[in-house]
Amino acid sequence: MVVNTRDEIPYSTVEACYFGMKSIIGNAPDPDLVSSQVINDLTQQKFNVEDITLVKLVDLYLCDVVVRDTRGFRSYAVTLEKNLNFPHLYRILDVKGQKLVSEYQWEKSL
Repeated sequence: MVVNTRDEIPYSTVEACYFGMKSIIGNAPDPDLVSSQVINDLTQQKFNVEDITLVKLVDLYLCDVVVRDTRGFRSYAVTLEKNLNFPHLYRILDVKGQKLVSEYQWEKSL
């Protein structure tokens, strides 16, 4: 039985968070890693981010991603969805900004 006959490599949740957010902050969301709903929500948004500094796995479908820009650090809660039909197994379903208390401690935004 062949489960995945595609050339794409399934990503772990951390890899999906990292590469998906990397495409988002690069202002070119990858449709293989980011849902069309998130892509549509980002059409008016442009990021000026230097780099991703930290990806923290919260649970199987949730990551905290810390990025650095010209004003300091920003944190995003990234929700994933999993489906065997996705090219990389996981895809970003939602991205929400959250308050960054420190580089390694988060407080969820309301």
